[in-house]
Amino acid sequence: MKTLTLKVNDKVPQELDLIKDAEGLGNRTATFIFLIKYYLLTKSSSLDQSIALCNHFLDKIDFDSLPSLEEQLKDV
Repeated sequence: MKTLTLKVNDKVPQELDLIKDAEGLGNRTATFIFLIKYYLLTKSSSLDQSIALCNHFLDKIDFDSLPSLEEQLKDV
């Protein structure tokens, strides 16, 4: 196992402790690993997933059947 030494702002250990307590983790090392895994599982491909989802929904819209903008906004 490798050792990783980081110099951080004094606030970072406090924030790690808040996450540790909220998630029920054993120590700061477990919290740090949790944050890395959380990022890799949720954030690294979220933009690609969002774009794919938007494209999927755009493919389902029939733009020819939509009323004109003027008609959609006449009651506003």
